[in-house]
Amino acid sequence: MRILIISDVHANLYALRAILERARGYDYAIFVGDSVDYGPHPVEVIDLLKESIDIWVMGNHDNAVAWNVDCGCSSKMHGLSVYTRKSISLKMLGEEEIRFLQSLPLRRKIDIEGTKFYVVHATPRDPLYTYMHPTVTPDELKKLLYEKTAEGEKLIEADYLIVGHTHIPMLREWGSLRIINPGSVGQPRDGDNRASYAIIELDRGEILLRKARYDTEKTIEDIKKLGLEKSFEQLLIKILITGCIP
Repeated sequence: MRILIISDVHANLYALRAILERARGYDYAIFVGDSVDYGPHPVEVIDLLKESIDIWVMGNHDNAVAWNVDCGCSSKMHGLSVYTRKSISLKMLGEEEIRFLQSLPLRRKIDIEGTKFYVVHATPRDPLYTYMHPTVTPDELKKLLYEKTAEGEKLIEADYLIVGHTHIPMLREWGSLRIINPGSVGQPRDGDNRASYAIIELDRGEILLRKARYDTEKTIEDIKKLGLEKSFEQLLIKILITGCIP
């Protein structure tokens, strides 16, 4: 069983296509949220994800677009997030796409061939907003692994925890729990501008963090066609070129 894991596409169609092409032959696909904002292709990305993904959870940007609320993202990206949501996402998406984003679950607990997966965009404790950075200490990590239930806080039970949100690839372990962040498809922020994804070879218990080159110039060309304010346009382009936040 070969499982594809992707996250944070952010309306970058060419990056998404590159990964789906390179990872061809997967048996199951998990998307960890944030299909929209920043990029120029929100409608096309949602449509392609619908065709390609088996399990999908809501990201903070999906939530912001769905309900027209703040994304709660980092201060460095907040202004760009608000601007692209108003100038791209909410202008291009129709009622059908908005209703679809509203229908997405905050978390999914699934069983694949007897292996338990817990899928959430940010953390079990806070599905949308708290960041689980690669540098998180073991004590801090443990706190993030508790989910809030009607009966109180409870430590999650899973073999794999799949998260996104930071845009930085990560593999961690906490006891027998294996934690995977595949990085970002459309907005990498680890200094490598290639599209990020992960593969789980479930039969062997092997986790592979991978990168795929895509035509960033095509995404940049499509951004330039949108008529955005120059300061925001230049910031979007710089992030795509450098793979990090200036």
